[in-house]
Amino acid sequence: MAFAIQKLLAQVYMKWFHIPLPPPDSFKDQSVLVTGGTAGLGLAAAVHFVNLGATDVIITSRDSARSQAAIATIERDTKGRSKGRVRVMDLDMSRYASVVTFAEEARKIRQGKGGIDTVVLNAGLSTIAPTLSEEGWDLNIQVNTLSTILLALLLLPWLRAERANRSAPAHLAVVGSGRHLEPNIQEWKKWTSETGPLEHFSKPDNWPGASTMYATTKLMAQYAVNELVKMALGSSGRPKVVVNTMCPGFVASDLSRDLKQLGIVVSLIVTIFTVIFGKSPSNGARTYVAACLTKESEHGRFLKFYGSDADYQETADTVITGEDGRDMQALVWSEMKTEFVAKVPEVREILKS
Repeated sequence: MAFAIQKLLAQVYMKWFHIPLPPPDSFKDQSVLVTGGTAGLGLAAAVHFVNLGATDVIITSRDSARSQAAIATIERDTKGRSKGRVRVMDLDMSRYASVVTFAEEARKIRQGKGGIDTVVLNAGLSTIAPTLSEEGWDLNIQVNTLSTILLALLLLPWLRAERANRSAPAHLAVVGSGRHLEPNIQEWKKWTSETGPLEHFSKPDNWPGASTMYATTKLMAQYAVNELVKMALGSSGRPKVVVNTMCPGFVASDLSRDLKQLGIVVSLIVTIFTVIFGKSPSNGARTYVAACLTKESEHGRFLKFYGSDADYQETADTVITGEDGRDMQALVWSEMKTEFVAKVPEVREILKS
């Protein structure tokens, strides 16, 4: 409860008092990838990276019209500095085949050039009703959890190899949410002897509601990222890729707008909450920038700018780091690995190594 109150108060503060941006050359000559970069936080992050010196910024899209609009917005907000520096690549996070193809093309573009310096896995959604993806999973789980982690898995070994001769490791930042602490995993334990969490929540009869489903997918993703954190370590124990998750706080974005479709009452509540607490995408994306400048000693950290670390850890001890949390993480990770090995041959060798 204390953490929740601190979070709300911090949201109000952060709406008006922004996280400082780093020096203008912080990403000088770097290559940056931002998935879902044609709107909201992803688009705002791309603008920041260009303004902070990045010379090759890749954003992803499924719609050519939105792609062109995004390029125009970035050029406007960077005062033309982005010309020749930003490219759009196709990526459909609802399909494994698209994720695999994208990873292959991204590697080809940056092969032998030091790879990609900074990867921000930002693409996500929140549906207002149960919807199945082509892969057979709830669409929220597919995009926010499975495809996000699959892309991280496909990029991680390559990021390690490409940076072998560089003094500083690459960064892999996954957009999480402080709401990953909300799910009651004690409830999950009641049915996990019969089915895994991903399968359970993909059944329409088990739909917990839009808000709860979003928090659920973020916890599942956090469990998986905790495994990636271990995979990113070299034989010396130092990270070959610095991996972090982060929460930008409450932002006036497409996610909050989608909730307004639930009716007049919900729309009014969302509008009022957004006015009071909602940060602009540009403000929220400053957290993305901070997460891509973490030190090796911060590898694996969940980055936020609200609440105290002590209050966060108190809840995390139940959901993540305690015995029940560790057991649930192992179960979720096992379910995800089984899915990937069965459907994505490229992952088999990665998991073996």
